[in-house]
Amino acid sequence: MLQLDFIGVGSAFNPKLGNNSAFIKKNKSLILIDCGGTVFERLQELNMLDEVDNLYIIVTHTHPDHVGSLGEVIFYLYNILKKKATIVFPNKEVIERFLSAIGATSKQYYLENNDIVKVDDKEFGKIAIEFLPVSHVKTMPCYGFIMKIDDETFYYSGDSNNIEHRILEKLKKGEIDRLYQDTCGADYKGNAHMSLRKLKELISMEYRNKVYCMHLDEHITRKDIEESGFNVVKRYKIPFIEK
Repeated sequence: MLQLDFIGVGSAFNPKLGNNSAFIKKNKSLILIDCGGTVFERLQELNMLDEVDNLYIIVTHTHPDHVGSLGEVIFYLYNILKKKATIVFPNKEVIERFLSAIGATSKQYYLENNDIVKVDDKEFGKIAIEFLPVSHVKTMPCYGFIMKIDDETFYYSGDSNNIEHRILEKLKKGEIDRLYQDTCGADYKGNAHMSLRKLKELISMEYRNKVYCMHLDEHITRKDIEESGFNVVKRYKIPFIEK
């Protein structure tokens, strides 16, 4: 069973868990989901970049805890390893403006910027990524996505305080194998993230074993999540840290 591993699992204000970032690696190909400020250092510690020929970086939105070290990864690949990362984000104007602002030029990376991106990778085979706008903040476009890879399908929420009906129906019908959801303990009106209380209201007990909580804030514990019937993502090669 294909399953995501995580570089970090924390929210922006929970640095002890690292910035939330997932990956799938197969031989010399690496798919990285988001690249926050703590991610490049962790990739270097794990020696993951030097052994990669094809790197795809899926960006959900441009908050710092999701793109804070994206420039470092691009520059390291281009200048040191003489390779280019492929940036995957549906809004061309937004991502090019961001990359330009940090000094990255178009010759230093490849860009895939459609709502539906299809890749045929020599290691992974055929990959399909369908971006979906999600409810997070009004100051920038934010996306979740459905990915089909290796005969499996999963949904990744990015940062979002809701799950649209279409995704919930796919989960119930078995069309989604796993659902990765931004989840927090903080629960207040106007929260830009999904509270555990709301997640329990949206997903009945019979489907919770397919849901993996991520982007955890300092107000939630593994016990809170697992006692509610959900799974908790874990950092790659690092034990979960409780409060």
